[in-house]
Amino acid sequence: MTTGSNIPDRPQLRPVEVSRISREGSDLFVLKDPLQLNEQSLLVPVQAAPYLQSMDGTNTIEEIVEAALGAGAQPIPQETLDDLLQRLDEMMLLANGAYVGEIQRRIEEYRGLSARNPALANVAYPGDTEDLRGYLDGFAFPYMDPAETPNGQAQVDLRSGELKSIISPHIDFERGGDSYGMIWEQVRGQLQDVELFVIFGTDHNGDGPRLTLTNQDYMTPLGSLQTDSELVDELAMILSNDDSVADHPFTDELNHINEHSIELATVWLHRALGQSNAKMLPVLCGSFGRLLADGAPDPTEHPQISAAIDLLQEVAKQRRTVFIAAADLAHVGPAFGDSELVPADSEGRQRVKSDDEALLKSIVSGNPRAFFEAVKNNSDRNKICGLAPIYMMLWASQATTGTWDGYQQCKADEDDTSFVSIAGAALY
Repeated sequence: MTTGSNIPDRPQLRPVEVSRISREGSDLFVLKDPLQLNEQSLLVPVQAAPYLQSMDGTNTIEEIVEAALGAGAQPIPQETLDDLLQRLDEMMLLANGAYVGEIQRRIEEYRGLSARNPALANVAYPGDTEDLRGYLDGFAFPYMDPAETPNGQAQVDLRSGELKSIISPHIDFERGGDSYGMIWEQVRGQLQDVELFVIFGTDHNGDGPRLTLTNQDYMTPLGSLQTDSELVDELAMILSNDDSVADHPFTDELNHINEHSIELATVWLHRALGQSNAKMLPVLCGSFGRLLADGAPDPTEHPQISAAIDLLQEVAKQRRTVFIAAADLAHVGPAFGDSELVPADSEGRQRVKSDDEALLKSIVSGNPRAFFEAVKNNSDRNKICGLAPIYMMLWASQATTGTWDGYQQCKADEDDTSFVSIAGAALY
């Protein structure tokens, strides 16, 4: 129910991206919509923060004011609060306001398309097919000769059996292209007989633990693979039994539209694969953050996700399947909320590298539990962006051995005091 101005009686602020700036002597919060339903930003005085914090869908406007004042907030005129609520609603930042109708309209529009359009074409990579091939070839060229590595040392073939899974970064190609080229050239010759590619990608805007499906094909300038809609339906039937969230498999489906993780891995998959009758299953993985708390259940204890993985393992016995995790590793430094600067060659960089190598060791041993515990034991201090998709990939693929390569710490701010770490891996 809403008031006469269509503002919900108990407004609920959606999850938003928040940054802080100073302008003309005033401190302001910058609110942005992570789903980009509205590309504009909303500037809010920091004094309004207690009011925003009480907009959780349980408080009336009067109770929001009461709670904010009780927390020591400065009083703000009623007309100012009304204007703030109106702007939040117009920008579709209230979960129970204008957003409801808009999200329904957009999901219907998305599902009516013949395929998911590449969100980053002509933004993060060339949209023209031949230009894109040349761009990617530039990164892959040093690794096209399987006999030698870039430093002239002969490669050691550590493969043991059939390729089961891959880790591909999901950072932009400009920073991570070398790692992409290295891993995708390594596995390129092992993909031609694959019948199904299951791609687990980080859902940067998704809660969890949750697996979000879509029936849309992931189109890129290099082509597309048909999404296995029958498998989507089977998984959806399982995941829909999750009583903890309404419509588990599709409640966050709109996140597929702008999420870059699966898209960037798919571009390289299409380059490596060429023409193929294989099918694809794109799965966005919501955050594992709540599972890292002491006493939280193990991911395998989620009954519907566990049943979904069981189904995928059965499918992999019947069809040649490769599981892909579109995943980065650490996100460290002020750009990611840390107070400590982490410049190049610092002890902090070396510490994270050591932590990452321990994670990669657990990954290439095919041990999802050891990987998860390594992140949990240090309270995810390095903010492993690929935690959920890597875990799902290891769990589903049942790989037992592998190799990793292409480790990089990629600059994440102008002063190079923050970074994102990445690596690729092939598991057998």
